[in-house]
Amino acid sequence: MNYELIEKVKEYVLSLLQSRISSNHVYHDVDHTRNVAETTEIIGRASNLSDEELEIVIIAAWFHDLGYVEKVEGHEEISAKFAEEFLLKENYPIEKIEKVKKCILATKVPQNPQNILEQIICDADLSHLGKKSFKHRNDLFREEFEFYFGRQLSEAEWLKKSIDFLNNHKFFTEFARREYDEQKSKNLEKLKEELRKLS
Repeated sequence: MNYELIEKVKEYVLSLLQSRISSNHVYHDVDHTRNVAETTEIIGRASNLSDEELEIVIIAAWFHDLGYVEKVEGHEEISAKFAEEFLLKENYPIEKIEKVKKCILATKVPQNPQNILEQIICDADLSHLGKKSFKHRNDLFREEFEFYFGRQLSEAEWLKKSIDFLNNHKFFTEFARREYDEQKSKNLEKLKEELRKLS
């Protein structure tokens, strides 16, 4: 695994995010990107990826939300473009660049990953759904969502949206299902309980 290249990628992405990301991106921020990259490595190692595969998916994880510095809708395509431009300058092999781009594009919701690499980055990107930090992350996502759609949602609206999202989501890798499914079910029950209290 080319640790030197991954370090370069990390520095490049973080410097762009820190200088250009809007302060309204309270969810899609530096912390989210760092967390997805770390979680991608954890799931990748647990899934017995080769060093080469791990390198591809970690690079994709660092780049996956960089497109937010330009726009929200279609940010995945912009992220893939950023990755391609950067990696070409680093003389990274074209066939590996294609895999990096496909991993980034796979994170588009609704997720539809086509192979283990894409499954890993998809699971890492939404791993907070199955963590105890879910409520905090979901509140940040709400704040960002409301800002971009220009209106506040009622508590019931947001709870219904969150419940739908968790109901329709599934983890793809064995590791993520083992590690996150149980907590995800608890998080879903809490949301339903909150909605019941409102009605």
